[in-house]
Amino acid sequence: MSVRILQVGYGAFGAQHARGWAALGLETALTICDPSPDARARAAVLHPAARILADWRSGLDGCDIVDAVAPSDVNAAIAIAALQAGRDVFIEKPVGRHAAEARLVARTAQNLGRAMQVGFVLRFHPLAQRLRAIVASGVLGKLRWISGEFLCLKRPRRDAGVVLNDAVHFLDLILWLKSAPPRGVQAAMHDGLGRGFEDLVCATFDWADGTIGRLDASCVIAGEHPDPFAPPGGWSRKILELSGDAGIVRADFSTGELLLRAARHVRDGETWRQQVDAPQLESFPAESITPMIAAEFRAFLASRAAGSAPMPGIAAGVEVAAVCDALFTASREGRRIEVSSS
Repeated sequence: MSVRILQVGYGAFGAQHARGWAALGLETALTICDPSPDARARAAVLHPAARILADWRSGLDGCDIVDAVAPSDVNAAIAIAALQAGRDVFIEKPVGRHAAEARLVARTAQNLGRAMQVGFVLRFHPLAQRLRAIVASGVLGKLRWISGEFLCLKRPRRDAGVVLNDAVHFLDLILWLKSAPPRGVQAAMHDGLGRGFEDLVCATFDWADGTIGRLDASCVIAGEHPDPFAPPGGWSRKILELSGDAGIVRADFSTGELLLRAARHVRDGETWRQQVDAPQLESFPAESITPMIAAEFRAFLASRAAGSAPMPGIAAGVEVAAVCDALFTASREGRRIEVSSS
């Protein structure tokens, strides 16, 4: 059976979504909605087979799926309206501006029995899939340390700061790889551009099993590599590292390079000595954003057809939102904050 998609939003990331649907051969089944005449004009040129509308509400009756990729201050409300209209929803991160809004979206989907998938696109990056396999294999041993750098010099978004727009990508990967939210967080944030939103964050995490983590994110710090995912001219550094009591893995999402090596302490009489093996290097081809978005859409369509739960589902979005809430509180109050699970 064919599927009809209503995409709400054709801004910075909406254009990427439209290319993802087109890559799956679904441009003729796609309706693109945006209140901006300029956005609609661009969409009409790049996607001539798609239907173009100004008001997304007028397209609800003619769709099976709503792809909510609007600014974060309205995206949750659009998703809720779509769910209430009996549509399944793909919602771009963040699910909500705060955990309460994300939980409202989740409750609505659950109460109405609708399928929802969250756009944590980096889960579909080959490096992230490889990291997941490495952690699951046990080769790292018990995780002790997780470190992420998601830094870029780029045009900042107008709807939210670096936590909800940038840090969430690695934050989701960290929670996914760890398979658990942290017990507590601390954070420092700064609004150097004076926009009313943070453009720099340094966050630390602690888990009940003793694992400690750190995530630095910014839209005002240049990395070493051109960023294909950011607006033209962005330069970034995107590195995620996990260390256990038996090994370490380091993934560079800018270059596609992965380093895995055994590294451990061994007992030497009454003391310890280190043992570090030669690194194993792997290289993945540079990924454009379109194949990854197409992959997450393909997964959503497949789960929907099979009647199975989409992954990442709405629970992942709520979990990330709860951690983000704790980070904002920790920065504001200057202390460690426990992450609420309710």
